[in-house]
Amino acid sequence: MKEAHSYLPEADKLHLSRLMVSASAIRHNLSFFRQLLAKETGIMLVVKASAYGNGALEIAQLVQEEKLVEYLAVADVDEGIELRKAGIELPILILNPSRLAFQELVEYCLEPEIHHLSLLVDFEAYLCAAKLNQGNYPVHLKFNTGMNRFGLELNELEQVKSLIKNRKGWEVRSVMTHLSCSGDPSEDEFSLKQLSLFKEVVESLKTLLPDSCFFHPLNSDGIFRFPEHHYQMVRLGIGVYGATSVPALKKQLKPVCRFTCRISQTRKVKKGASIGYGRKGMAEKDTNIATLAIGYADGLNRNLSDGRWQVEINQKLYPIIGTICMDITMVDLGDDWYEPQTEVTIFGGVNDIHEYAKAQGTITYEAMTNISARVKRMLID
Repeated sequence: MKEAHSYLPEADKLHLSRLMVSASAIRHNLSFFRQLLAKETGIMLVVKASAYGNGALEIAQLVQEEKLVEYLAVADVDEGIELRKAGIELPILILNPSRLAFQELVEYCLEPEIHHLSLLVDFEAYLCAAKLNQGNYPVHLKFNTGMNRFGLELNELEQVKSLIKNRKGWEVRSVMTHLSCSGDPSEDEFSLKQLSLFKEVVESLKTLLPDSCFFHPLNSDGIFRFPEHHYQMVRLGIGVYGATSVPALKKQLKPVCRFTCRISQTRKVKKGASIGYGRKGMAEKDTNIATLAIGYADGLNRNLSDGRWQVEINQKLYPIIGTICMDITMVDLGDDWYEPQTEVTIFGGVNDIHEYAKAQGTITYEAMTNISARVKRMLID
């Protein structure tokens, strides 16, 4: 089988769509969350899925060089290896490690989240068979307190304690859980129950754990809403990228990214002319149509066709007309006219990422991560 197509490094990309990521906004958002924490509480920055679409390598390099966080977290071993090859030396947690990649995980000094008893048993067996001179390899134990996605079960706690007591080649670096509804006040009873269960786990395990072990149940919204549960570490994800479901928190954060492209061509069309595939767009009057060098393959969701989204040119909004194509989108300029290469903002100007996601009927996470790898990421200051 031939290898899948891979895009050029960011610095070499010539494609005209761009995701402009503000380093100063990232610093601001990190600083805001940092001031919520006790001095001894660290930040684990989640940079999975290319830092939620914003460019993991560039952001990881920024926070490492400026010593802004204590840990990084990614989804899988491939993402961790990419960071290591780029010179990232911060500790990296792998949220969903594969048994098939234990060798690479250890080779690149990546730390597995253990969310199932058999995964812990298998990893210990690998460490023993490999006869590594690594000392006690760090692992992170995740407990299920109600999310019912990943996590060791609470009724397995005694088995976990037995494995810790008799461990070979590893030690617990942290204990964690994940809240289902940390940003939703109507679900606070459930969230507080999760946090109570997590506290019980911590108290039960404490005497078996090294002094260096830390605990972390909170994500971005939880950091803001449950300050009494910060423990020694928090996991900061979507919040550092300027998005949240909590209105009071949104007011404190700066938007991080601006999605742009360029006009390829502008043309005059007569009233009644059709535009694009399926003749879905119809000119209601004589008008000017700009053809943009961006499409659904870049992450401009096809559901935004037919006027369901407006792009920004020169601080004015213009509706998409017709159907968004794979690489091309048309917008109705009315009486205005712009030359080729004029910059167009998809979101991050008048309209922000929250409005962009809402127009698609989705959440900011999906809207960000759907921006294609062929879009050039640019960390700007």
